[in-house]
Amino acid sequence: MEINVLRVGHVVEGTVIKVEENTIYLDVQYTTEGKIHLDNYDKPAPQTFEGLVKIGDKVRARVMKITDDPAQILLSRLPLLSDEKFLKIESLVESGETVNAKVKKILEKGLILSYLENDVFLPYSLLDFDLVKTKEELPGKTLEIQIIEATMRGRSRRIVASRKAIFERERQEAYETRLKARQDELEHINTGDILKGKVDKLEPHAATIRFDHVVGLLRISQVSHYRIDKIEDVLSLGDEIDVKVIKKEGNRLDLSMKALIKTPYEEFYDTHKVGDTVTGTAFQKLPFGIIVEVDKDVRGLLHKNEYSWNPNDNFDAFVKIGDELTLSIVNLDLKKEKISLSKKALEDNPWKNVTVKRGDVVKAKVLEVTKEGLKVMVQGAEGLIPSNELSIEKIGRPDEYFAIDDEVDAVVIEANREQWSLKLSIRRVLEKVERDSFEQYLEDEEQDEGVTIGDLFEDEMKK
Repeated sequence: MEINVLRVGHVVEGTVIKVEENTIYLDVQYTTEGKIHLDNYDKPAPQTFEGLVKIGDKVRARVMKITDDPAQILLSRLPLLSDEKFLKIESLVESGETVNAKVKKILEKGLILSYLENDVFLPYSLLDFDLVKTKEELPGKTLEIQIIEATMRGRSRRIVASRKAIFERERQEAYETRLKARQDELEHINTGDILKGKVDKLEPHAATIRFDHVVGLLRISQVSHYRIDKIEDVLSLGDEIDVKVIKKEGNRLDLSMKALIKTPYEEFYDTHKVGDTVTGTAFQKLPFGIIVEVDKDVRGLLHKNEYSWNPNDNFDAFVKIGDELTLSIVNLDLKKEKISLSKKALEDNPWKNVTVKRGDVVKAKVLEVTKEGLKVMVQGAEGLIPSNELSIEKIGRPDEYFAIDDEVDAVVIEANREQWSLKLSIRRVLEKVERDSFEQYLEDEEQDEGVTIGDLFEDEMKK
């Protein structure tokens, strides 16, 4: 066997031939074995060699001391550790293996990390954007890195690390994980589902609602049944809301809040029924009637046929937009969101008890005296006796002959229930009385037709 010539300072490579808790023995091809104690193996010193080193391992070390009595060679790995660690770091450049390193400090252009007792520079350009934003919190923390450069110039070493491949890999893995989770969640969402989500983003005309991994779009028109000018007036970031899926198309979800709440018409129908009296405001005038707003965003139609019992009533001519009207509900149609209103339903129909017909002679009470004639009331309905029907002779001033509350006899010359037209005549009553009197006179004349002139002068002739 060849025996080496050893001197203090030589670097040798020996084979482990014995392992004790605190010492290992190496065959260095010399007259005696070399020994390495725990405190000369590594920094910091390991707790035990058992489980760390095994027989047959090759170990490089420097000769620190040689003695003859007792014969021993004391070895140490400590002087070689720095070189060994740098060689290991160099191998990482080739392998691309990732390692963990602790952040020592932050500089203007990057971080200084410690790995195998070597300083490693990690530029911010190769660091995750999120970590750059929180760099002040990094000292003392451990990062997974990849060594991309390890060079030595004289005694100067340059070691550069990167997290680009790591965070791109993590980003891709996170993206794929999110994508799978999103697809899984989407598969279990269907049109008509009711979900609880969080307001994730607000835009002028829509809000983005986030669920576990999926987002949906809530348009401003689907927030409320009432008009909304700004979505921020109703929703805030972070709000938890219930929404209904009203459309699912591929990965897109259209959502609605108002689909979960009653419409203004439904709320109105819940608290109103046919026959109820409501107060509303004139909203729009149309050729066939007036649109009336009876509650917020709830409108009904007052058809012109429901203005009044009087077919000649020109009600809409006196109504202005915004006027308050008190009306009765005569029909409710929830499906069509239709409300029919009536003004005349709240009023008495004065013609409901009118039974007179043309030719009837009735008692009429004078309500008003004008140049045109008398306004009178018959069976609760108003009628007119024109001035030319007041007397047989022409009357210049009716107020000289008639007064309010007078009761007169008159004959009906026109009675039209549909048109509310009732005309009467005093003249024709007077003419009838006169004619009846004349006819009586004629009857008396007829009884005297058998008397001759001789009969009339019979007594005179006898004289």
